[in-house]
Parts: sequence; structure tokens; C-alpha cells
Amino acid sequence: MSDFKDKKTNKNKNKSKILEFKTKSLKEQKIETNQDIWIKMDSYAKELVEAFDEKTNRENIDRDHCLYLFHYRLMQKMMIKMSYPAFKYYTRSVSRQLLEHHKEFMNSLDEWTSDDEQDDFGRRIEANKNKTLH
Repeated sequence: MSDFKDKKTNKNKNKSKILEFKTKSLKEQKIETNQDIWIKMDSYAKELVEAFDEKTNRENIDRDHCLYLFHYRLMQKMMIKMSYPAFKYYTRSVSRQLLEHHKEFMNSLDEWTSDDEQDDFGRRIEANKNKTLH
């Protein structure tokens, strides 16, 4: 009986010493480039903004104030984490890009391209007052 018991404990000791190796070849592993990381972080930022947009729809304060708070906290974090020259460069380049693409964006909206007898604020355009009947 004791021989059987000793063999059983020896088997358990031997099993604990064996480690399973997971082998993956380098061909299977994808090497991430800077462009891949840039795309991944851009999609993550878009998801974050969409999630925040959904949250602003559910809250009782106005959307402008919610977006102000988000922008303020983001700029505050950028100012703390980045060097001042990098912070200045990125804030200026974002402002420049927004101004460059603003016209394209506004022309893509139907409200800005259609002529519906209203001005930019939705007010009805009055007839020309210079034209009189007499």
C-alpha cells in the first residue's frame, strides 16, 4: 500500500514542475506602426466624444455648458501633462484646422446650401423695402 501512495505523490510533484509554453511565431504577431497606433487612438477619441455626447443628451443642463466643461477639463489636462511649447503648438494647430475645414463642413449641411427664403438665423427674409408701388 505504501508503494502505491508514494507513486501517487511523486506523480503530483512531477506535474507541478511542468510548465506549458505558448509558442507564437513572429509571423503571427502583428507589429504596430505609428500609423496603426494613431488610427487606434483616433477611433478611441471618437468613441469617447460620442459617449460624452450621449451623456449630454440625458442631463438637465444645456449642451453648451456640458461641452464647455469637457473642453475645459481636456485643456487643463493637456496643460498639466504636456510641455508648454507642445501645448501651444497643438492648440494653435487645432484652431487652424477647425477654421480651414469650417467652410467645407458648413457647405456639407443642407441648411447652409439650400435657399429657403430665410437668413442664417432662421428668420424670414423680408421683401426689398426699396421697391414701392408708386
